[in-house]
Amino acid sequence: MKPITSFVLFSFTLSLSLSLLASVAKADTNLIDKVCARTHNKNSCVAVFESNPDSKQADLKQLGIIALTLASSKATETSQYIKTLLLNKTLDPVIDQALSDCSDQYLDAIQQLGDASSDLLEDGTKDVRTSVKAAIAAAQSCENGFVESSGREILLSRNAIFRQLCNNVLIINKLLEEK
Repeated sequence: MKPITSFVLFSFTLSLSLSLLASVAKADTNLIDKVCARTHNKNSCVAVFESNPDSKQADLKQLGIIALTLASSKATETSQYIKTLLLNKTLDPVIDQALSDCSDQYLDAIQQLGDASSDLLEDGTKDVRTSVKAAIAAAQSCENGFVESSGREILLSRNAIFRQLCNNVLIINKLLEEK
């Protein structure tokens, strides 16, 4: 083959490959957009998934596993943060008790999300919904424990992020149920 023919053939193949890759990337972005369009904060949802490189090539079920992993990581991080706060022996007794309760509730949330992951892998979308809603309820109970004290702001932002991550899971789960 002549060098010019090889170059033209290579250029055509490269162009076709890049075009196919662009359409695959666009399809993957469209899945994230489809999921995140149903959330209360689309930009935050998109940012969360785009920060995870595995999201770009994921199908809906894989995106659900990623979302569950992110929510579980946030719950674990919050649980560790609570344990650190509880080391402070000068806390007001009411705040100390609320944090202690939160510690238990976040451990429960972590367990619920573990159950949801198993259920999602087994295509148990109804059980996923039940477990994730229980995890959200645990975070809400944690927050409600501070209503009577001035320490509510300690976990307010962390609880909000956790609920948002869980809501991403619920939206993906709903899309899986609709399939």
